[in-house]
Amino acid sequence: MAEAASSTDSTIPTHTKAWYYSQHGKPADVLKFDPNWPLPQLKDDQVLIKVIAVSLNPIDYARMRGNFKDTDPHLPVCTKHLYFFLF
Repeated sequence: MAEAASSTDSTIPTHTKAWYYSQHGKPADVLKFDPNWPLPQLKDDQVLIKVIAVSLNPIDYARMRGNFKDTDPHLPVCTKHLYFFLF
């Protein structure tokens, strides 16, 4: 049986590229790109999956515009829908 890679394995990236927003408004005004977004430390029971492409869903636009700001997490937001893992 092959040994699993640990979260300290040097082949696992520590950063990725990500789109995020830190204020509500029109996507063209608030959506920002970070080419060096830190990834959280992987736990022993977690895996990191390389994603080639993702989409921005209508709910993401509504959240970005502030339609759910009373119930959404604090800003900045880089949700699973907005992560772009491009290694």
